[in-house]
Amino acid sequence: MVICDRDEISIRCRCAHQWVERELTRAAYEAMIDGGGQDYPSLEAAAQAAGYDGTFVGVYLD
Repeated sequence: MVICDRDEISIRCRCAHQWVERELTRAAYEAMIDGGGQDYPSLEAAAQAAGYDGTFVGVYLD
């Protein structure tokens, strides 16, 4: 999941590990979503809705 919080861009994996991606700018983020992104009331709500809340941490699917 790509997260834009003001001018800081973060990446979050499905195991809920999150880090700031300094090479991405807000302009790059805007170009990626091209108006197709969705706003959520909180990061927790977005993570849960998109399956990035850590529910599957440690699970390996065959």
